[in-house]
Amino acid sequence: MTREHYVRQIKELEDGLVLMGDECMRLLSLSLKSLVNKDKELAEAVLEGSKKVDENGTRLEEKCIELLALQQPMASDLRFLVTTLRILTDFERLSRYAWDIGKITLRIDTEPMLSQIDDILELYKLVNGMVKDSLKSFVTGDVELAKGMGARDDVVDSKYDAIRRALIDQMVRHPSSIDMASHLSFVAMYLERTADHACIIASWTIYRVTGERVKIK
Repeated sequence: MTREHYVRQIKELEDGLVLMGDECMRLLSLSLKSLVNKDKELAEAVLEGSKKVDENGTRLEEKCIELLALQQPMASDLRFLVTTLRILTDFERLSRYAWDIGKITLRIDTEPMLSQIDDILELYKLVNGMVKDSLKSFVTGDVELAKGMGARDDVVDSKYDAIRRALIDQMVRHPSSIDMASHLSFVAMYLERTADHACIIASWTIYRVTGERVKIK
């Protein structure tokens, strides 16, 4: 493999990682849309999309391993390949969260939607911004953008806690809404965990750029 071909392979891998991250967040958005509209057809499409994301992740993982085995990269290239393997695992989790929300859509029937869904959609906007910026920081090597994820995660945690408490109160006051409130509690939890993955990606950004292991939370 020539140096030019090797560099091209690295770039294709990075581009593939970005596309996978974008697709994960697109599926999360569609899964929420399916939930709000009780659109079972869209939910099924999310499940199928999640499977394709996992398949693509496997291909990217195999490419990473191939480059590690055949090229024996050093320094920054080695850190890039190692961190890419780690981030692929994070994206597989995001894809799974979309799948889980899609499954919730398929389970609900005539249960009325609760007002807390509006707060959950606002939570998604915060989380979506975090994931996109964490991936941007990884690609551009923007360490300061990566370090900013911790403060943004605090905001997400606070909003998630408020949603969780509101849903508990809803279940206490209106027992007939327990099933839907429980479903929404899980959805909010999946989004909060998505923000945690954004912080993990930001941590890997710092490692890729500096070689320093920093935990952002």
